[in-house]
Amino acid sequence: MAVTITPKAEPQDPSLPHPTLKAAPPALQAVDNEARQAALENISKDRRAQAWPIARWPLEKRVAHERTRVHLPRTYLARHGSDVRAVYPGTDIDQLVHRHYCERVAREEQDREKAMLEAEGKVLVMEGCPNYVGAEGILARRHEYLGPDPRVVGYFVDAAGEYHVKFYDTFLGDQWMDNRKWAFDVRQDEDGKWVDAAE
Repeated sequence: MAVTITPKAEPQDPSLPHPTLKAAPPALQAVDNEARQAALENISKDRRAQAWPIARWPLEKRVAHERTRVHLPRTYLARHGSDVRAVYPGTDIDQLVHRHYCERVAREEQDREKAMLEAEGKVLVMEGCPNYVGAEGILARRHEYLGPDPRVVGYFVDAAGEYHVKFYDTFLGDQWMDNRKWAFDVRQDEDGKWVDAAE
């Protein structure tokens, strides 16, 4: 008696179609320099138009979600150093920056500090700083030492998570942050559209 054994048919998984080669996405195609320059110009104009004058109340809220620090230059290009302020969760960074730069630099404090430092053989930090608004510096505010018309464009967040203010001066036509200058840049997103490289 011969018995034939037939194996049970196993269910077969549907096979996936082989990938077809597509054209390279727009981001990988050759970059059109004219389109890039036009996008860079448009984004620069938009960002400069949205920059808020530091002497006026900020238009937006930028709330810190964790404890960090903000670097606030004392003068144009931070030639006389920077102040560093702690920022706690829930603090509006724009308001903190606005309030800091609207504080008065009291002449009496400068004279008192200068006398103390001269006794120690040191020099006052704000001594010799140009006040771009009033040469006498009577009732001067901190923002008057940053330039004729400083505006906040945004912030740069470094590797430590600390904020650095990005300034644009409409009168000087200059963009600076801390002790260096900066420039706008653009990149293509996955859809091939030009966007701000900082985003």
